[in-house]
This record gives sequence, C-alpha cells and structure tokens, in this order.
Amino acid sequence: MAKLTYEKVFEDVKKSLMKADTSALDRDFAIQCNIQGDGEGCFYIENKDGQFSVEPYDYKDCDAQLNLSGDNFMKMFAKKVSGTDLHDKGLLTFSGDVGVILLLGGLQPKEADAPKKKAPAKKKS
Repeated sequence: MAKLTYEKVFEDVKKSLMKADTSALDRDFAIQCNIQGDGEGCFYIENKDGQFSVEPYDYKDCDAQLNLSGDNFMKMFAKKVSGTDLHDKGLLTFSGDVGVILLLGGLQPKEADAPKKKAPAKKKS
C-alpha cells in the first residue's frame, strides 16, 4: 500500500466537501484539521454563507480543531467509521466548539451527487 500523503488527504476532503449539501447549515464556521503521522499537515474547512472552502493553511482563528491520523480522517470522511468511535478509542482529539464538528459530520451529498437507490423489484403475480 502506498504511503498516504498530505496532498491526497487534502484533495480527497476538498473534493468530498464540494459535493456536500450545505442547505441545512445555519451558521458560519471554521475547523482546523491537524493531520498526524502519514499525510501530516494541516488545513482548514470553512463554511461561510453556505459555501465551503478547504484551504491548505494553518487557521488560528477557528471555531474548532480536529487532531487525528490521515488514515483515520479518510475513514471518517468516507463514513467507514464515526468520529465518536475514533474519539472513544483515543484516535481523535478535538478542541473548541464540538457543535461545528457535529455539523460537519452530519453533511450528506447533494441530491445530484447522492448514490441512486434502486427501486424495489416488482413481484410477479
């Protein structure tokens, strides 16, 4: 398996968030993400006026900070593991306003990008 890079984590998160439905967000916020280990680095996620920005900068004036490995961040963003489970296992720490972190975790894809559900098969009579 190839080593996880900062660029991979950053680009995947940015790509994912650009597909997020922000219509339910009722406030602006900024979250700094501090990636540790493979893919180490930091970037911030900002929601301002319903538009997301993901930028590769250290953002000191943020509402919250997340600290975790790049691998766990990718799993969390792919919804393969919850942030709560990672936190309970000591694999994720945070500071600041947990409410904005929960807002971020509750995002869903925009309808156009959401996986299509198959219609139930019709029963033969």
